[in-house]
Amino acid sequence: MSEYYFICSKLLTEGEIVTVQHGMKTLINASTERADEFTEYLKEQKSVTIHVECRKNYTRKCSIAAIKRQHEVQEASTSIVGPPRTRARVRELAYCLIKQCLFCSQELNEEYEKRKSLDSRPTTRSDAMANAVLARLEFENDLIAAEADCFISFLKPHTGVKVGRPQDETTNLAMKEKFTYIENSDYRQFTMNELRNVCKTTTVDNRTLKVRLKLRYGNKIIITEKSGTSTFICLVDNHHDILNQAWYEKKN
Repeated sequence: MSEYYFICSKLLTEGEIVTVQHGMKTLINASTERADEFTEYLKEQKSVTIHVECRKNYTRKCSIAAIKRQHEVQEASTSIVGPPRTRARVRELAYCLIKQCLFCSQELNEEYEKRKSLDSRPTTRSDAMANAVLARLEFENDLIAAEADCFISFLKPHTGVKVGRPQDETTNLAMKEKFTYIENSDYRQFTMNELRNVCKTTTVDNRTLKVRLKLRYGNKIIITEKSGTSTFICLVDNHHDILNQAWYEKKN
């Protein structure tokens, strides 16, 4: 039985250990897939003593897959500065005159140009949306259509200014006075002229007044309009009481 421990640099006395005998084939296969230097050593052994946790990590499929990806990245990076390409290597990395530049071999299709512009945009925007897009680009190859609204919007300079008609602050202050007047009043029925005259410094037109009232109170307000007469505004929560009072007064 071999006491040689090959996976980590820790002593066998550190942590729980196990003697592997029937599972040697699994260790050999894991070493072969990892392409490490332990394959020949394991083939010569009938058993090995290793840490329990290290054995699990060494034979785990996802760990082996991660090692394989790491090897692929290393091979790709070294191939860029590797020895001169042979004729067989040139055939292996086929060149396409239609899609690649004659001089630098970079892709010339629209998809490449879109990706290049998207890759550079997050560094200039530096906001949450840019970071999210950059994270998605790391794992996606198929990009959105060039004419898509989101694509066009993303490439526009990011100013941080909200788009839309700016609200008039004087109108906001005037409407605040009107809302206070309505909500502090003992009455729940008003005329349009009455509300317009609440604020003497700023004039709010009828259309703006109606829109703001609807935005503030929603279905809790009723606006009654008749040509040639005053426009009445009534709060719904008191509308029923007003009708009852008018009915009883007429009856008596």
